[in-house]
Amino acid sequence: MGLMRLRMGKPKPKDEHYISLHDVREATNHFDSQNVIGSGGFGKVYRGYLKDGTEVAVKRRDKDSRQGAEEFENEKELLFRLEHPNLVSLIKFCDEKGEMILVYEYMKEGTLQSHLYGSNKPPLSWEQRLEASTGAAKGLNYLHSNGIIHRDVKSVNILLDENLCAKMGDLGVSKAGPELDKTHVSTRVIGTIGYLDLQYWMTGHLSVKSDVGSFGAVLLEVLCGRAVIDHRLSAEKVNLVCWGKKMLEEGNVAEIVDEKIRDTTHPHNLAMFGSIVLRCLAEENAERPTMEEVLRDLEWELGMVRAGNPPDESVHGSASVAAENSGESGHAAVSSQEKKVKALERSQGKTYERSPSVSHELSATSTSRAARLSGSRFLQGRNGNAMKMKGPVELESISEDENCF
Repeated sequence: MGLMRLRMGKPKPKDEHYISLHDVREATNHFDSQNVIGSGGFGKVYRGYLKDGTEVAVKRRDKDSRQGAEEFENEKELLFRLEHPNLVSLIKFCDEKGEMILVYEYMKEGTLQSHLYGSNKPPLSWEQRLEASTGAAKGLNYLHSNGIIHRDVKSVNILLDENLCAKMGDLGVSKAGPELDKTHVSTRVIGTIGYLDLQYWMTGHLSVKSDVGSFGAVLLEVLCGRAVIDHRLSAEKVNLVCWGKKMLEEGNVAEIVDEKIRDTTHPHNLAMFGSIVLRCLAEENAERPTMEEVLRDLEWELGMVRAGNPPDESVHGSASVAAENSGESGHAAVSSQEKKVKALERSQGKTYERSPSVSHELSATSTSRAARLSGSRFLQGRNGNAMKMKGPVELESISEDENCF
């Protein structure tokens, strides 16, 4: 799907979404520290209740934040005009007495990251991980279809509601995409180490494919259940994208999959998911899929999981399984899966369609192509070691970003 320009109409009246500072203070019990549920580059996020009882998340700009009026106005402008089930909704705003406050719908289950690692929350099943990935892809695809590049796609910016429905959040640094006759826009570099595409970092050339690459890093988190940068691990494993991509190309998905789901997830599903990850992390932007294609692939994979996997369809662990199995047997396995998906479609009245430009057959041809995608364009230091940085970055600067929004 080509990029479409978002038609920016006249701003809605200020009083429609405005909330007074007095009401914000009441909602958060005067910004009580016990109500803090997260923090980010913009400031702290508080849990609160509006006068009508609506539970909300209140993001207040810190006085020393490097983000300011530009990010505040950008997010306010976008979210009051964009509406989608997979975007976190902005309800109110306040700019009284120098404050910059945004009031969002409350996402009860917090960040996707908190359900993958670093918390005591119950682990997500493979189906739940696919559902979250698909929901986030829907939100990101909607942004792209309206000419908006997110610019800071990561697992802490994907929020889950009480039904574990995933929604994209934090549009403060989002940017309008290029004109239809251009491939990118030139801009200052903003993003987060571990998710940030090296091509964008080095050139300042931003495109929707920059988001796709970052989303590929998120999908690796979903698969592996670990942080994108973890200095507790050996040097080769510190950077998840560098290590995880190499392992997938070598056919070692079983060695990197999150142990919490390893024994309950069919190897065939892991292999198919791994192939999506590799395409998102392709070296060149031109080789990466669009988010529309990624969404189709994830929906197809989710349809297969919901249809169930017959125990006799044994696949030995990755998109590279064809090195051990003939192209014909790989095709047979996929064909059998497709029959089950068709059965699911008939029962649910829904079509699960793979992107037309992608072959999910586990053939030797696709395996050798993936193997050629060596290296990684995601930030790493000398000798392939991850750079010791954290948080969202601007060119030659680092700032903290520990939690949601």
